[in-house]
Amino acid sequence: MSLPILIWSTHKLADDWVLLCVDASLELPGEPEALLGYRRAVHPFHFDESDDPVMDFKRVISEMTYVMGRGLGVEVHTLSASRARAFGACDEAPSA
Repeated sequence: MSLPILIWSTHKLADDWVLLCVDASLELPGEPEALLGYRRAVHPFHFDESDDPVMDFKRVISEMTYVMGRGLGVEVHTLSASRARAFGACDEAPSA
C-alpha cells in the first residue's frame, strides 16, 4: 500500500492572515471521495519578532506534516531545521 501524497495550498484571508492547508486523498477505487486535511492560519506578525523567520515558518510546516502523519498512522521524519536545508531539498536521509 502506497502512502498518500500530501497536497499543500494557501489561501489569503482577511487582515493579511494566510491559511495553510494540507490534504491527503484517502479514496479507494469504487469508493466516495475521502480526504484527511489540516488547516492552520498564520499572520506575518507571528514572525516579526523572530531572529530567524524562515526557520520559524519551517517549524509550522514541520508541525503540520507531523500531525498529518499521525492522522494517517505513519511515522513522518522531518528534516532538521538547519539553514542548509531551509531553501531546498536535501538528498541525505533524515537521521534517526
